[in-house]
Amino acid sequence: MTRGESPFECAIREAHEETGLVLTDEDLSLFGYVSEKGYESTTNWLMFLFDCKKVLSSLPPDFDEGSFSFYSRQEIDSLQIPPSDHQLVWPLFDKRKEGFWGLRAECHLSHPLKLKIEESPHFRDSNPTNPVP
Repeated sequence: MTRGESPFECAIREAHEETGLVLTDEDLSLFGYVSEKGYESTTNWLMFLFDCKKVLSSLPPDFDEGSFSFYSRQEIDSLQIPPSDHQLVWPLFDKRKEGFWGLRAECHLSHPLKLKIEESPHFRDSNPTNPVP
C-alpha cells in the first residue's frame, strides 16, 4: 500500500473521482496554498490551489458529495460557500496569473479570521498580516 501523495497526485485523483476527468501533471498549474489552522476549531487544512488547463464541456454526473453546476466568476461571489472561500480562495484565484501565493489563516470559531501572507509576488516585503489585497 502506498502512503501519502503529492499535491499534484491528490488533485489528479480528486478530479478523476469527482468529475471523471483524466489529468496529468502537465494539465495543472499550482498557483497557491492556504493553510487553515483551526478550521471549524477542530482541525487544520492545507489547500493547494490549481488552475486546470483541461476544460469540462459538460456537467459531470452527481456523486455522493453533491452535484455540479457551472457559474460565472461573478455568480460565485453570491453563492452560499464557506466564508473562508470567499475571503481566501477566490481572491487568490483572481490573482493567479500574477505569481504564487501562500496564506496562513487562523480560523478558530471564537475569534475573527486572521490572515497572514506567507508568500506573494507583490507583498513579500510589506506588512505580512494584511488581508489578501
